[in-house]
Amino acid sequence: MRTSLLFLAIIIGFSGFSQKNPETNAAVIDSLLKVTESLSSADEKITALTTFISNLRYGAGSEKLIKKAEEVSTLSNTPKLLATTYYFYGNYYYYNSKLDSSLYYIEKSKSLIEEEDLPFLKSSLYNTEGGVYRIKGDMPQALALTLKAQEFLDKVDTNKLNELDLRKLKKERLSLDNSIANFYNQMEEYDKASIYYDKGYKDALNDKSYIAAGVFITNKGDLFLKTNKHEQALEAFLKGKELKEKGNAPPVMLVNSDLNIGIAHTNLNNFEDALPYLNTSIAFYESNNMSGRLAETLAYRGDLFLKQGEYSQAIADCEKAKAMTSMSDGIQVFSKACNCLYTAYKSTADLSKSLENFELYVDARETIFNEKNIRKQTQQEMQFEFNKTSALKNAEISARKKESQLYGVLSGIGFLFAGFLGFFFYKNRKKNRSLAKQKKLLEATIDEKNVLLKETHHRVKNSFQIVSSLLYLQSESMEDKKAQVALREAQNRVKSMVLIHQRLYNKDQLVGINSKEYLEALTKDIFETHQFKSEVLPYKLNIEPIVLSIETITPIGLILNELIVNVLKHAYKTIKPESILLIDFRKIDDELVLKVIDNGQGFEGKIKETSFGIKLMKALSKKLKATLNYNSTVNKGTEVILKIKKFEIL
Repeated sequence: MRTSLLFLAIIIGFSGFSQKNPETNAAVIDSLLKVTESLSSADEKITALTTFISNLRYGAGSEKLIKKAEEVSTLSNTPKLLATTYYFYGNYYYYNSKLDSSLYYIEKSKSLIEEEDLPFLKSSLYNTEGGVYRIKGDMPQALALTLKAQEFLDKVDTNKLNELDLRKLKKERLSLDNSIANFYNQMEEYDKASIYYDKGYKDALNDKSYIAAGVFITNKGDLFLKTNKHEQALEAFLKGKELKEKGNAPPVMLVNSDLNIGIAHTNLNNFEDALPYLNTSIAFYESNNMSGRLAETLAYRGDLFLKQGEYSQAIADCEKAKAMTSMSDGIQVFSKACNCLYTAYKSTADLSKSLENFELYVDARETIFNEKNIRKQTQQEMQFEFNKTSALKNAEISARKKESQLYGVLSGIGFLFAGFLGFFFYKNRKKNRSLAKQKKLLEATIDEKNVLLKETHHRVKNSFQIVSSLLYLQSESMEDKKAQVALREAQNRVKSMVLIHQRLYNKDQLVGINSKEYLEALTKDIFETHQFKSEVLPYKLNIEPIVLSIETITPIGLILNELIVNVLKHAYKTIKPESILLIDFRKIDDELVLKVIDNGQGFEGKIKETSFGIKLMKALSKKLKATLNYNSTVNKGTEVILKIKKFEIL
């Protein structure tokens, strides 16, 4: 009877449930409540109600069902049922971006459970709590809680579980893998995030949990977006939606996929394809009062309008998103909205608002990516591994005690022989433990130094970025054209150094720069900001990939910046079909050789050494113990050769 009623309830509840027609959905919720009333025990009622709530993914109608569950569990006076109900309250407020309310109910639920009771519920509570702190931007606390959730699952004795509990365990492990992956994704540790996403996706498919598989591949798509793999991101989002539909996911999950597809199309500049997806998502989140998701979608639509040059619409959307979030709640969306507003206001020459939003954006990023947070994260990971190892040792000790009792009847000779072997085993194990501790300490020290070095590059990059933006804003307000040009040139010099520290921060290698990647990116950036009238000068690069130290690559980048800008300013009166700029960089014998060759108008005599750019190049050449020579012929072009004797290859 119980099984048939639950089955009937699910059929009644989710045939035609759309979350788009409030009147229809209210009738469906009332039907679910009537079915629940027909069940006999409080356990059955709570099981049915929480099943409905989970299937709704905490969308429209969920709160009414949770209140009914609270009523049933309160009347039954059963702490376990009340703790479960409070957990669903916590999840409901988490998914609807009411983070303080979520924490309140999570704590109420935890207070009703003994430390060793209900490990699945405990794990779920800590997992949701970790998600709350991740959204708030407290990353060390988020990781600590998520790892705590994993500890509870690791303590479960799978030999004592029935089939239903085993399925529940698999589901909880998938949820935790996704939470940990999302944490690393947000912290831009993409290699670690990929490991968890790929593992979860494979496990979900093997278990035919298509909705979970859809969630994993969708979140992997978000990682692709952040690493500028936009085609792969779109493919992942479409696959995620397909899997969710295969698993009969509720409408809110499908709309989440629509949002992601719209974001991917925006990044691919498919604006006409992107806008309908974003509009659909906004309408859904508004009608279902999902403020957190609504703010996120408005920020992304603002980004779309920004890329289309529709600045007033971009500002309208991003101001709404900013107003709906803060530095303490929804920091990622707040950060994105401020960045959007910074660019939009800058494009409309509202420099004061542009600078104001840029400073808020930098502050938000600093909240997440600061030295204290990164060090705490490392400590949490190490503590988790230590706790896990300790638990395994305790289990091993317990097993040995039982084994000792079982074989207590062995003969004295056997006992002495075993003791003799045990002594040597203990000595060897003690030695191995000592070596392992030394290795772990060394690895932890190296990791901590790498974290600090990475943070240093991040802070330097941010500082240079602020200087660059200030120079740009100052140049916009200058009426003197020569002064304006001078400030823009200074900004470009700063940007060449920003690029170095940005690449160091985003790479595992923290002390060296690949010359090919850096010089190609630098050249592209210079050409994007310096156009020759209405035409762009074609250029060709032939760069040998050499990993150079920061002390070597920084002056080379600054010199190349000056040489390219000089070509763009002086070498051509007009761009012809045959016009081209050639840049060559390679190691020849014991020297690094940089050549910049154009076929422009050239010049006679020696080059004038009165400009700041020429003086800067001479000073930088001395630093590299380099020679800088010009070979020029009128109407045939100029060849500049920089031969570097002092350099460091890593």
